[in-house]
Amino acid sequence: MNANCNRNTTRPRASRVTRKYIVLSVFILAIPAILAGCGSGTSSRTSFELGYADGFAQDGEYFLGYDDSWFTIGFAPIFYQGGDIPFIDDFSYDAGFFDGVFDAYNDGYFVAYRYALIIGFSEGYDNAYWPDYLDFLATDVHTEYLNGGFSDGYNDGFSEGRVFGAFDFEVFLPFDWLDAFLDWESGTDLFFEEVGVGTGVFGPVIYYEWALDPHLLRKPERGTALMRSETPSLRGGSTETPRDVIERPIGDTQTTELDVTPTDTPRTNRDLRISESWLNRIDAATSFSRSGDPASARAADKRSARMP
Repeated sequence: MNANCNRNTTRPRASRVTRKYIVLSVFILAIPAILAGCGSGTSSRTSFELGYADGFAQDGEYFLGYDDSWFTIGFAPIFYQGGDIPFIDDFSYDAGFFDGVFDAYNDGYFVAYRYALIIGFSEGYDNAYWPDYLDFLATDVHTEYLNGGFSDGYNDGFSEGRVFGAFDFEVFLPFDWLDAFLDWESGTDLFFEEVGVGTGVFGPVIYYEWALDPHLLRKPERGTALMRSETPSLRGGSTETPRDVIERPIGDTQTTELDVTPTDTPRTNRDLRISESWLNRIDAATSFSRSGDPASARAADKRSARMP
């Protein structure tokens, strides 16, 4: 079942100038800076870095990626366009520019998936935090879309969150989806042997990976010129991992889309009790992820009791 949650699922027509025009105009602006360094031994690597910085600064590409993920509902159509971004295998300005655009676009696509995952996690937690948690886990069905779109993120998060909601009810922990999410994000996995349902490697969820082309189900070969030193990830690692810094401030359109508080989810027939809007849940989860505070120190030891 698609996790549309009564949201507007009409993909707006992308409105932006072509990448060819963007790179030409930015390169013209960068010529003085490049020429200024020519007499002082400026290398082609420096030209590449200037290009990368200019490409990565394209907020329009970031939000194009964000929207392409946000409006990918179900199995088709898939709006991902990362494969259309040129790759130049050298250290020229243009090569750097397109690598920067590639990172900006994929950051936006990945962030939208993560936002959907946070939403789904909170609502899966809510739906499973009931006395019949074992029956719920046994009968709830996970759908895997593998495309990094809204349905993919929502269902991946829902399936992970339901396990934490069931566990917290079982051990009399208070209803706290955020604490559970931070515990999950830090790498804690749980498994219910009675029904064969768990999280992480013990569950059915396949996380979408940054820059994975859902049309091909593989990452592109972009050579050694790709500037990002680490791949953004959803879980584990220190508070300095790239996932904490790839988000950009959202605009009015994204705020409006997220500032809703559904009372139910199409994945089940249960009402939701969470009173925070999607926007507030995302703000809470991402703020804690960036804060450097120990993730879920209160409950982590208790939750580890359900490890296989």
